[in-house]
Amino acid sequence: MFKKVAFIAFAGAVAASSSAFAGTDTQSMAVSATISSSCTLATAPLNFGGALTTTNGGNTDVQTTATVTCANDSPFNVGIDNGANFSVTRRMKSGANFLPYNVYVDGFGVNAFTAAGSYGTAGNYNSSLTGNTGANVVPIYGQIPQQSTPPSGAYTDSLQVTVNY
Repeated sequence: MFKKVAFIAFAGAVAASSSAFAGTDTQSMAVSATISSSCTLATAPLNFGGALTTTNGGNTDVQTTATVTCANDSPFNVGIDNGANFSVTRRMKSGANFLPYNVYVDGFGVNAFTAAGSYGTAGNYNSSLTGNTGANVVPIYGQIPQQSTPPSGAYTDSLQVTVNY
């Protein structure tokens, strides 16, 4: 008999607690998130070496890379400015002497890099629209055209590489 009374008391308490609510109201709640584009750029030097003989040997071609690492799947482009010694062409300088050169986006002597612009701009390395998460290696082709061998010296220039994303 005691078990039956305890069960009835428990059932009554549950019934009393559910009837304590007078009504309900339901509202929608917006949920959102914003994922911002985020890319970083790392460059390697473009080094033409120390023994240039451009008179009879044709062009001097070297290659390097820039690495663009993106946190999400955004398209990006990479551009390179004209350098510190530009006059008609990119030039390295040693004292009062200049050594012309160029950097190309898609092969030696094909399309010269230009400063980064909007996506799809000619003269930029343009990534695909998807699949850019993580490290993306961007080839950079450097070329010193065939010419009379310039005076000896350490020729240098500085280029600004920019990634737009």
